Amino acid sequence: MILAAAVLLPAHVFPLDEEEARLEELLRYMKNPPKEEYPTQEIYLKNGFLYCTGDSTAAVENNKACELMEKGDFKSAAKVLKEGLKNSALFFPFQYNIGMCYLYRDRLKRALNHFNKARQIVPEFSKTYLQMGYIYDRMNLDNNAIYYFREGIKHNVKELETFVMIGDIFFKRHQLEMAQKYYNAALSVDYRLPNGILGMAKIQFKRGNYIKAIVLLKGIDTAKKEYDKALHYYYAESAFKLRDYKTAAEQYTILLKHRNDRFFLTNSPALIEHKLNLSNRFAEF
Repeated sequence: MILAAAVLLPAHVFPLDEEEARLEELLRYMKNPPKEEYPTQEIYLKNGFLYCTGDSTAAVENNKACELMEKGDFKSAAKVLKEGLKNSALFFPFQYNIGMCYLYRDRLKRALNHFNKARQIVPEFSKTYLQMGYIYDRMNLDNNAIYYFREGIKHNVKELETFVMIGDIFFKRHQLEMAQKYYNAALSVDYRLPNGILGMAKIQFKRGNYIKAIVLLKGIDTAKKEYDKALHYYYAESAFKLRDYKTAAEQYTILLKHRNDRFFLTNSPALIEHKLNLSNRFAEF
């Protein structure tokens, strides 16, 4: 079976007025969405990985791999999934989850290959497009990332995190006004969306408004919903800037408890430990 290659877009930056038009198009799309679809009733997401119901060999092996991934043992999980793929190359959870394994092991091209295969098998599953967008973002191919994020929204308009992820690209580009528009687009649907509020806090941080950033971060409910662990980084950094070293140390400590989080794919644990030590040292004076 020959699978289509992932779309590769030219590396140019869209003018902001064109970008605003694209955002308006997505918002109009949300008002009249197609019927939401799922891959099957036997597949469900838990902590970012695809689990299966039932006691088939494929389901049991897949869930075993997911449990290993939740423990941070992505190498062992990949071995289990590779064996499964030998007999069930078209089993969607195998392709998606091995993509997650390679993503967390920072093997981006391999991860992208498996997510692309997963996309071909079950094209209506929105999370696959988000993972592909994230990988392209990591590769600094912003236009490709935005393309796949938008495709994710089109397959499931409830994917508010996608607006945040597009906003993060503009934040990375230092185009704060455009980033804010995407964060606001998500918050206009769910004003308590943790990562949407985090996005607004990041903008305040970037502008040097550290007190405003902390006020926003304190308002995020981390108990009921999943959230980007970068929250603790920006909380700690804001507190450090304000010389509240005790709070900074507390937040760095919380962040280091999530060493398997995506945050540490692009940030060094040693650097965070160094900042924690500095905070503890300064807090003593």
